[in-house]
Amino acid sequence: SVYNELLRLATRALYLQRCGVELLDEETGLFHPPCHTADGILARADECYPAGKLIPASGGWHDAGDYGKYTPTTTVTVAQMLTAFELWPEKFRDGQLRIPESGNGIPDILDEAKVGLSWLLYMQRPDGAVYHKLSGASWPPFTGPEMDGQPRYVYGISTADTAKFAATMAIAARVFREYDPAFAAKARKAALAAWGFLRRRGWYWDHVDLDDNGSGAYAAHGDAADRLWAVLELTALGEEVLSSSELRTQIETSSPSTVGWENAVLLGLFHLARASGLEAGLREAATEKMVALAERYLAAARQSGYGYTIGFAEFAWASNKEALARGGAMLLADALRPKRAYREIALAQLDFVLGKNPLSKCFVTGVGSDPVRSPHHRFAAASGKVVPGLLVGGPNNRAESGVEEAGQGPFSYRDVQASYSSNEPAIDYNAALIFAAAAFAGR
Repeated sequence: SVYNELLRLATRALYLQRCGVELLDEETGLFHPPCHTADGILARADECYPAGKLIPASGGWHDAGDYGKYTPTTTVTVAQMLTAFELWPEKFRDGQLRIPESGNGIPDILDEAKVGLSWLLYMQRPDGAVYHKLSGASWPPFTGPEMDGQPRYVYGISTADTAKFAATMAIAARVFREYDPAFAAKARKAALAAWGFLRRRGWYWDHVDLDDNGSGAYAAHGDAADRLWAVLELTALGEEVLSSSELRTQIETSSPSTVGWENAVLLGLFHLARASGLEAGLREAATEKMVALAERYLAAARQSGYGYTIGFAEFAWASNKEALARGGAMLLADALRPKRAYREIALAQLDFVLGKNPLSKCFVTGVGSDPVRSPHHRFAAASGKVVPGLLVGGPNNRAESGVEEAGQGPFSYRDVQASYSSNEPAIDYNAALIFAAAAFAGR
């Protein structure tokens, strides 16, 4: 049961990131009044609305150490939470997280995932397209979220975001069917509306550089991977969006990578491989792609004394998340074709992040004997308290913040607030941590 509290804290950290509501948490003593209740103003006129229109999109989660909210990271965070629940439902229960919804008869992780899903639904236009992000035009100071009083803008649509949305809503439609049929139907309708837009529109990105002055870019330069993810998830849901031959071709020519906001095809391949009622050949083709990726990471781990999949020169922004995602790829492969080495190396990724590393540092706030103490996190700084369960990015050779030392592999890290490129948490980092912790937690 050594990983049980880690799983609880990593999942509960999302509750502490909620936006648009009052936070009054007896467990941690963390508090802030309702924040960002006027989200958000449409930044530029589009096909549906004039500039300046209020798009009611309160709620969701603050993405990271800032107060922006982003479709790319919210989608992939929810998708991994729901997949973890599908794989290991016995690890999650109602009342486990001690959140406001505890006691409603629905596992808490689904209640928390619904926070992200409900916000995503606000970000969909009537024509099915989905907006990219919502944030202020300037980075907020290190104050509580309720003090961020600047106007907050909804920035333009993209086909990449619309496809990520379609995929995530398709997963939600499947998972929530048993627990909240009305919400599942709403998610399915939204997924199909998004897919309808994608069928009518080629690659599109409504974005200008000025949009990133007060928020993360999360930029996409194409949407092929996102469209494939949407196709796979809709097919797993039972929707016929491509013929079997077209789908097989797309699977066989795909290049899945670790699950992340840039590419989550791996999740779609996994859900397709487990779907009933599909041709065995399609499921087998998806499985082969996943096993090949797992074997690649397994070979990389054998070059490391720590069993770590990231080599010295590979440490970059969000190295902790990348390592856990590589472990996640092996766990997904293990669920389809069990292999003891996959689980062993997946566990090695988790253990490295928790302190079995050259720094003996636990990269999760509030966990272990030497946890992160000074994350780049505005609410933590303003409150003067620990926001437990947050995974920070970790060692980063590129050292974009200029604080950690560059080019030092696992030593390119500083536990100081200013090191945004090595010491900032993010919800999608926590999604990878939740997935890994769920795999190894006891019941």
